Amino acid sequence: MTATLVNRVTIVLLLNFTLFVSMSACAHELTSIQDHISVLGVGEVELEPDQATLRISVNAKQATLVEAKSLADERYRKVLGVIKDAGIEDKYIKATRVNAQPEYQWQNNRQVYKGERVSRSLNVIINDLDKVPLLMQALVENDVSTIEGIDTGFKDPKVLQKLALQAAAQDAKSKADFLAEQLGRSLGSAFLITEQNASAPRMLRQERTMMASAMEADTAPPPEMFGMQKVRVQISVKFALL
Repeated sequence: MTATLVNRVTIVLLLNFTLFVSMSACAHELTSIQDHISVLGVGEVELEPDQATLRISVNAKQATLVEAKSLADERYRKVLGVIKDAGIEDKYIKATRVNAQPEYQWQNNRQVYKGERVSRSLNVIINDLDKVPLLMQALVENDVSTIEGIDTGFKDPKVLQKLALQAAAQDAKSKADFLAEQLGRSLGSAFLITEQNASAPRMLRQERTMMASAMEADTAPPPEMFGMQKVRVQISVKFALL
């Protein structure tokens, strides 16, 4: 047998072996595709928020900028004292804005300078929601000019997301068990899990601009109703079929 013939036989054998391996791989892949089930699992968790952020501001108007800032600073310190007396730690109090601008009024078709206005804003995180109504009442009675609103949320948003994922996994397993049983198969292990979408818990903003005079009253403040917040998660899971 010549060298050329030997080379030709070798090439043919290699081609046949490659074709056999490729067909075996395709058959294995086809079998793998056929022997699994894919389902969607949905999990929803609805809970009451356990944290609120109060957005407030103090304002002062005086003839000069120095006088306006001095009065605004005095009111700001008083407000900080009220917040701390309510048991709010410094780390939960954050100054957000200081603004100074001149004040004008239209008189006889022209702007007339009326002085300077200084405002200071801050956010207060409250971890005990029962404190919110009483704190708001105390603030408006102690030189807070405006309550701009309340944002509600959670101290640890990841806890809710994990609970929703747990519910989604249980939902996927329940669906897969049911379908496998209906088809006369046994369900194996999950081998591919994909999180498709998730609505993370977010701060819900309650816009409620209030001037201090609007809240001053002799009666106790009403309770604040914060409602419920929902987290929704959807996952895709592939299970082997036995």
